[in-house]
Amino acid sequence: KHLGSRPGKPGPSIQHSCACAAITIRSFAAIRSLAAIIAAAAVRRMAALSGAATPPQKVRVAVFGGAFDPPTVDHVRCCAQILRSRRVDEVWLTPCGPRPDKPNLETPTLKRWAMCEIAVNSALPPTAKVRVCDVDVNRERAYFTYDLLTHLNKTRGDTHEFSFVIGTDWLTKETNIREWESDVGGKRVVTGHKLIEEFDFLVLKRPGHPAYGELSDYGPRFSYLDVDGDSTKFIEGAGSSTDVRNCLKDTHDYDAVAGLVPAAVLAFMRRHRLYIGPAETRIARASSGL
Repeated sequence: KHLGSRPGKPGPSIQHSCACAAITIRSFAAIRSLAAIIAAAAVRRMAALSGAATPPQKVRVAVFGGAFDPPTVDHVRCCAQILRSRRVDEVWLTPCGPRPDKPNLETPTLKRWAMCEIAVNSALPPTAKVRVCDVDVNRERAYFTYDLLTHLNKTRGDTHEFSFVIGTDWLTKETNIREWESDVGGKRVVTGHKLIEEFDFLVLKRPGHPAYGELSDYGPRFSYLDVDGDSTKFIEGAGSSTDVRNCLKDTHDYDAVAGLVPAAVLAFMRRHRLYIGPAETRIARASSGL
């Protein structure tokens, strides 16, 4: 027996040994845990250095193109609804440049781009991820659809992924998107088959203009826009730029289109006297400076 110990109770030396052993076990466990953390960090660092790290997710962009002559409340509503579909992260409202298939497009691209900016910034909250794309503003002729998307893909494809918004009024018996063309070295070349193979098409239902046949008839990457998987939640609208221009042509009264275009856009139209008067006067006014 150790000196000073009592029967049935370990002496000081045994107690000290047990305490040291417990401390040693806890220290060993802590060291093992720390080593595991260091090893995991080293693996992550080596993966990053070797390029094996997961690349950042691309921003999904819906390119919503059109003349927007002028932009209407329904165009703005469509932008908001496209975001609600959660199919994309951003919407790029893209007013086109001069188009050979729209000889009556009188308002210069710069003025239509300005009205789109006014519409988006006055009618939508600043948190809405809608921007106005100026890719066509200074061009003598608008990009063809395939050329536009490939240009955006080439310049922003590292960080963005582009799809194209199209209305059911384009999906008719007479329309064959596979025959759509591009400008290659100043020559018209059919690239529609490449267009429908390389890009997704987000289809807006236009009241009174149902798609002819099934979406799959047009290509493998066409799908209707919906909200939370329910197409009935997607609010449709029929207000078009053509309706606004025709109304102004008939009435010569800007108040007649109040509510069809955002109020701030209507104010811009009034200031620049757009869409009212004889054709020669309208063109002269539209072509004047902002």
